[in-house]
This record gives sequence, C-alpha cells and structure tokens, in this order.
Amino acid sequence: MTPDAILFLVSQPYLSGRRLKALQSGLTRACPIACAVVRMEGKNAGPMTALDALVGEGARSILVQPVGIPFSDSLFAWLPGALSHWQRERGRADVHLTLARDQIEDTAVLTALATSSLANADSATPIDPTQGSIDGAGWDEVPSFKHHLLACNGPRCNFREAGPLRTVLAEELARQGMARDCLVATTGCLFPCNNGPVVAHYPAGRWYRLANPAEVSRFVSTVLKAGEPLPECVIHEVSQ
Repeated sequence: MTPDAILFLVSQPYLSGRRLKALQSGLTRACPIACAVVRMEGKNAGPMTALDALVGEGARSILVQPVGIPFSDSLFAWLPGALSHWQRERGRADVHLTLARDQIEDTAVLTALATSSLANADSATPIDPTQGSIDGAGWDEVPSFKHHLLACNGPRCNFREAGPLRTVLAEELARQGMARDCLVATTGCLFPCNNGPVVAHYPAGRWYRLANPAEVSRFVSTVLKAGEPLPECVIHEVSQ
C-alpha cells in the first residue's frame, strides 16, 4: 500500500530547537506527500501527538521512518509495539502503519553523505590548538539547591508525552515560586520505562510517575512546597 503520509522519527539526544526546525523544514520541502517530523527525545510533543495530527488531516496509510545513522537497535525493536499501542488506544483499526528501516544500508544515502562531506571540506572550521578548552564557563561549582529532580527525557518516556510534561514542570516550578530551589537535570532513560514519564526526586529518594499536567502541579505543590509525599504517584523509593 502506498503511504499517504510519512512520520519521520528523529533520534538525537542533543539537538537545538533551531536545528530541529531546519530539519523539519528541509524534510517537509523534500517530501512529496504529507509528513511530520518529531524527536524521540526532547521537550516537544511526541510521536503519538504527531500521529493524531496526521490522521486528523486525513492520512490513513502512514509510513514511520526512523531518522538516525545508525538508529538504535533496541529502540527500533521497541517501536512496533509502541505504534500498535497507539493504534489500539486510539481505536484506529482503519489506519495502516508501516515501519521502515533506517538508512544504514542505503548505499545512495551513504554515498550522498560522503560526497557532501568532501564537497564542503573547504568551508569546514579550522581548529586552533592554542584556543579553546574542554572546560566550560561556570562548570566548576554545583549551584545551590534544595531539590534535585531527574526528569527522564528518553525516547520511551517521550513517546508517552514526557516532552510536554517537562515543559509543564518548568512552568509549574516558576508559577509556584520553586524554580530557584530546584536543580533539574534532564536525563536519558531512567528505569522503569513502562511507568513513564518518570521524575526522580532527591535527597528524598522517591521516583514519581507524572502522567499529566495535573499530577505535575500536585507534585510541585505537595512534594516540593509542602514537603509531603504523593504516594499515589510514587513508583519507587530508595532504601535509606
């Protein structure tokens, strides 16, 4: 079946919003059919929201194309189940989904990459051995904080819309006057992925599943401001 839309899934932990927009713009211009470009890791809406949007625009045969050379083997093996979860949850038996391979064995793509590298060699930035450092400004001291929050930004949590919830967490911390008291670190995969989106809180040592904005708001007001646990959201507690 010929697809009527493509969902490009980009796996790249360190990617600025500017670079993502450039990739989205380039793929959209190059793609002859409807498409969406989303990150598997990031603070924006994830693949399920993108699938909802494509279906809302009329797509019924969607090709899911991983973008990354190479794309993670474990992530690729997990994607079929994740996509079928979306299909069952949304009740969209009328939507035909297919998962493409990455381009690691596509000779044309690899040839284009190598050819482009050589063609643009003259514009590469020279490295001056007398300038620069491995050390960054302000990276010497741990900042003052009361709460250390580890917010999972891994692809499996992001599939469950952890990206928008990370933004909600930042907004709630600011709204409730707790931003200065918290050191928030965005992490890769935190276990257990099935209970995502996950936020770990230290020094209390409790891990929380915060599934929606209401739970994020209660976490900030109850756990961080009032100093009380939120047992209905706790999925793990570190033994003292």
